[in-house]
Amino acid sequence: MKKVITILGILLFLCTTSAKAQEYLQIVSLETDKGATAVFTSAGIADSKKGVETDAIKSLIYTLFFQGVEGVNDGKPLVSKPNEAYTNTFFNNQARYTPYVVSVEESDKSTKVGGRFQGTMRITLRLRQLINDVRKNTHYDAMLAETPKTRLPKPTIIVVPYKKKGESFESKLENDSDYRIAVGAVQKGLESCDIKTIDLQGRIDAMNRRSQYEDNAGAAESNDKQLLMSSGADVYVTVDLMKDYTAQGARVALVMKAYETASGTIWASEDGWTNRFQTTQTEVLCSYAVKDNLSPFLEQIIKNFSQPARVVLQISISGNSTGSLQDACCANGERIVDFIQNWLDRNAHEGDYHIQGIMDESAIFDYVMIPREDKNGFKMTSSKFAKDLNDQLKAQDVSGTVRIDGNTILLMLDL
Repeated sequence: MKKVITILGILLFLCTTSAKAQEYLQIVSLETDKGATAVFTSAGIADSKKGVETDAIKSLIYTLFFQGVEGVNDGKPLVSKPNEAYTNTFFNNQARYTPYVVSVEESDKSTKVGGRFQGTMRITLRLRQLINDVRKNTHYDAMLAETPKTRLPKPTIIVVPYKKKGESFESKLENDSDYRIAVGAVQKGLESCDIKTIDLQGRIDAMNRRSQYEDNAGAAESNDKQLLMSSGADVYVTVDLMKDYTAQGARVALVMKAYETASGTIWASEDGWTNRFQTTQTEVLCSYAVKDNLSPFLEQIIKNFSQPARVVLQISISGNSTGSLQDACCANGERIVDFIQNWLDRNAHEGDYHIQGIMDESAIFDYVMIPREDKNGFKMTSSKFAKDLNDQLKAQDVSGTVRIDGNTILLMLDL
C-alpha cells in the first residue's frame, strides 16, 4: 500500500483521567497493511530515549482513535462515539495497547532537541484485533446495522424424534407411528423451504448395513450420538408430540428444538398448540402445527447458522513437559504463544479473539470467533478449527492433543 503521511497537530495523551493535554506536531504514516497486522511510522518525544518508544506508540494509538490515518478505516477515526473509561486505559499506566503491539524498532535514531529526545519508530500493530476491540467498546457496530451482509448457504438438517433416556431413535420410529408422522411432517416442511435434509431412517438403515450399531445394554445413547455426528448434518432437530382430544375436537403441539450438531448448542426452540379440528388424523394435525410454527423456528436456525461461532480456546502443557508455555519455541524459533496468536490473527473471523491470560502452564483465550466456512465452503466447526491449529503446530515440531467439549477447545501440548 502506498505510503501516505499525515501531519497532524494533536494533543499529547492523558496520563491519568484528569491530566491536562499538551500540543505538539505529530507525524504518523501507514507503511504496509497485511490484513491482520500493519506497520506504521510514528514520531515520539520524551525526556529520555526509552520514553520516546512509549510516546510514539501512544501517539499512533491516539491518531488512529481520534484523528484518523490514511489507509485505515477510510482515513476516519476509529472511535466514533466517546467512551473515556475505555480509551483512557490506552494512555494511562494500564497501557491497554500492549497486546496489540507486535514489535517496535527505531526508524530514525533519537536525538536530543531543546532538552528533550525526539525520534521516529516503526511499529507493527495487530491492527485488525485493535479495530475489533475499539468497535466493541465504542458502539461502532450500531453504525453497521444497516449494512447488507452476505447470506450463507442454508444448513443441512436431520430431524429426529424426542426420546427418553435409554430409548433410541430406531426403537422410537419402530414403535410409535405418531412420532414417525411428526418427524416426517417437520422434514417435509423444511424441504418445502428449500432446506436440505437427511433422512433419519435412511441413516439408521445404512448404519445397520455396515454393522455400526452396538448391541448391548446402554448402547442406545452411543449409537444415536454416533449417528448424529456422522450424518453430515449441521443441525439436528428434535420433535416431541403432544395430543389433546376432547368432544370439542382434537389438537396437537409439536415441540421442536434445534441443536448445532458439532457442539450440542441449542439454536432454536418453538412450540404451540394448533386450533381444534374435527379430525383425529395425526398426519393432518401435524401438518397444521408445522404450518403455524415452522417459519419462526427456521428463522432462528438460519440466524444462528449465519453467525460466526464463538469458542473458548484453553491451552495447557502435559505433565511430561519440561519447559514452560511462555518460554517454549517452535521450530522456526518463534515463541509458541506468539505463533498461536499470530495464527489466530490470520484465521479467526476478522482476527477477533481475546486473551484472558498466559501463564507458565496454560493460556486461555476466553473467546475466539471462528470463520463461518472452512476452505471448502462448508460450515466451520470448533473441531475443524482446532485440527487446523494443531496441524500448524505439528508442522513446527510442537506435538499436542485436542479435545472438544461443546464450544471449548482443549489443546494440551507436550513441551
